[in-house]
Amino acid sequence: MIKYAIAEAKLVEAIATVDPRWAAKAGRRTKQLVSQGHYAEKTTIWSLVKPVFMTLQLNKCVFCERQFESPLYGTIEFDLEHFRPKSTVVPWPDPEKHPGRAYPALTGTGAQSGYFWLAYDPLNYAASCKVCNTTFKLSYFPVAAERGAVNASVTDLALEKPWLCYPIGDQAEDPETLVTFIATIAVPTHADGPVRLRGQIIIDFFGLNEREQLHRDRARMISLFGPALLARAQGHASASDLELIACMEQPNLPHAGCLRAYKRLWATDAALAQQIFEQCRLYMLSEHGTLPPAID
Repeated sequence: MIKYAIAEAKLVEAIATVDPRWAAKAGRRTKQLVSQGHYAEKTTIWSLVKPVFMTLQLNKCVFCERQFESPLYGTIEFDLEHFRPKSTVVPWPDPEKHPGRAYPALTGTGAQSGYFWLAYDPLNYAASCKVCNTTFKLSYFPVAAERGAVNASVTDLALEKPWLCYPIGDQAEDPETLVTFIATIAVPTHADGPVRLRGQIIIDFFGLNEREQLHRDRARMISLFGPALLARAQGHASASDLELIACMEQPNLPHAGCLRAYKRLWATDAALAQQIFEQCRLYMLSEHGTLPPAID
């Protein structure tokens, strides 16, 4: 998970290029929802702006960083996710779906009406893969404090102390300050304290270490860039190797957060970084979907 910085005015402008009347229509619908006091609609208009968020996120899932097709062909692969659920909020973790999962802090009660007034707030949207949205996110939204008041703005709702991180916008937190990687494994960036717990909850919430496809995709990226990093460490990097290394910070790469962490590891523990490269290479060549011992 990485940050996608954009000013709210620029986001609104981008939406207007897709549908110049979208903001006005969203405003009318929001007014009706506030009048009703709950979410209840037979038709919606948010799918119209899905391509805006896909483009902003470089065609990657906002949560797991898997990359899909561009808006020309890929809208079917994405959901336009409501970060705060527009209707009922279910307590998380769910004892039936997440048995044995518990945390040394409150994660919030449910909310029957949810955040209905944010159904058409662009700063409550993100493009998410269907696995993250329909398998993991669902109607959950864990918070450490009391849920915000009805009609509270996205800014004011920060007082809820959400455990999840919304990485879109100019005021958004940087997810890489919460979650980083060792090899293909997502780990909290901080060693202790509430910030570490938040990182662990994000990892658990989206199953970032439970999905074999994510490990394989991350291993593929490490295997792609590993030879150039190894050549530089051994003192015989070519111009193309150095050019490849220079590209590793680019946000358009799949699993950029993992790749950036791997690049940093070469500066602090080159021996471990080389071992991880070898293990990822072998993992990519393996016929079975099991992680090698050094990564598992």
